[in-house]
Parts: sequence; structure tokens; C-alpha cells
Amino acid sequence: MSIITTARMILRPFREDDAEPMFHNWMNDEDVARYCRWYRHKDLKSTQFMLHLYLQEAEQGFAYRWCVTEKEKDEPIGCIEVVGTREHGTCAEIGYVIAKRFWNQGYMTEAVRAVIEELFRCGFHKVIARHHVENPASGRVMEKCGMHFVGFEQELHKFDSDILCDVKVYAIRSEEQK
Repeated sequence: MSIITTARMILRPFREDDAEPMFHNWMNDEDVARYCRWYRHKDLKSTQFMLHLYLQEAEQGFAYRWCVTEKEKDEPIGCIEVVGTREHGTCAEIGYVIAKRFWNQGYMTEAVRAVIEELFRCGFHKVIARHHVENPASGRVMEKCGMHFVGFEQELHKFDSDILCDVKVYAIRSEEQK
């Protein structure tokens, strides 16, 4: 798995000791989880289980999930990952999350832009992302990264739920990257 360095961050693989900061920085925050597909973690054990799955997938070769950290501190403040592929593996769908104290400061835009570049270097031809229609800030991140709106879809609002929500879909092709 690649390590990506930006002006303010290092995007690196997750490690065993990341569970506690993950839990405290975003996994247990209701405001952060509101528009994510997962429910807020109510205890550290839930985050430890999730991290264990991340580490297992990495051991099995999954190379497209990064722990977002500030350069000065090696503390996890978010996650960005490929959540699926389409179009015979040439299109990567990304998802991302960051601790609330980093909202509206350009951190996620910086991280998404760097991951898009990395995915194009890895041979993907298109990157897409989706956001809940009631979370326009996520759409602004996508737009700032050069992605353009391509349409609406419906998806399950949360895993293990039957409630649907509307999402906006954005995309960028490798030849469009600035």
C-alpha cells in the first residue's frame, strides 16, 4: 500500500494502535456518522472490531484504504478508501470521513485530491464519489477536486437498514484531472 504525503497530511496504512484515536476522533461522533453508512460506535470494542477487519483486508492485499493523519502528529483524524469498483475494475468509488474538528478547513479536499491522483497512477480511469443530499459540504469537496455532478441515485442510508436516501453522484476521468 502506498503512503501519500500532502502539504499538511500523511495518508498511511492503518495500524493496530489506531483504534482508540479512531473511536475518539470520529467513530463515536453522531455528527460525523449522520451521513455515513455506518452507525456511530458506542464503545471502543466496535471500533477495534472495524480496525481488525481493515487490517485483515490489508493483509489479504487490499491496498486502497488510508488512515488520514496530520504531518506533525501521527494521530488518525480520518479515513479515505475505495469502497467499490465498477466498469470492469476501471472505475473506483471512494468514500471518506474526517474528525469534526477538521471540517471546513480544506483537509478532506487535500486528501481526496491526493487519493484521486494516486488512483489514476494505479491505473483507474475514473473515480466516483457519492454523498447524501443533505450533506452538501461533501459535494463541495468533490467539486473542489475537479469532480462533476453526474446524477442522483438511491442507496441504503445505513448498513443493516431498509431506509433509502437520495445521494448525488460525482465523477472525474483521468483525462479530466488538472
